[in-house]
Amino acid sequence: DGRTIEYLIDGQNRRIGKRVNGVLVQGFLYQGLLQPAAELDGSGNVVSRFVYATQVNVPDYLIKNGQTYRLLTDHLGSLRLVINTATGVVEQRLDYDAYGQVLLDTNPGFQPFGFAGGLYDRDTGLVRFGARDYDPRTGRWTAKDPIRFAGGDANRESAVSRIL
Repeated sequence: DGRTIEYLIDGQNRRIGKRVNGVLVQGFLYQGLLQPAAELDGSGNVVSRFVYATQVNVPDYLIKNGQTYRLLTDHLGSLRLVINTATGVVEQRLDYDAYGQVLLDTNPGFQPFGFAGGLYDRDTGLVRFGARDYDPRTGRWTAKDPIRFAGGDANRESAVSRIL
């Protein structure tokens, strides 16, 4: 569509911001290495806060506009439902294909989490996992693993494989 999208990455390879056509539109503050604690707008105002309890990289609760929402995930950590805790209303539902491509999003942009708990960018379709992005359209990472073989697995393609 002609827009230029640029991600801002900090010294720990975390996505801390997003620019569209040179204008900052989104930011993140982190607690620890991989847990976003807050989502910011382009002016640095807090849009959402995240509360972690039962999972390592996916929050259990979202606080936005004075409302608290419960985030429900599947066995992969993929966000499936966002429920208003005061009313029980489902604010967002997400469905994915086997590789994480979004098939249904009833409230695009309401919150930033997606497939397997990564940070989902609805503009590009990419999902950020720590230090690199995953492209669910191809079933591939967009870059090599920065820790290389330090994770103990010599097979770089073992995490995902899309048969074309």
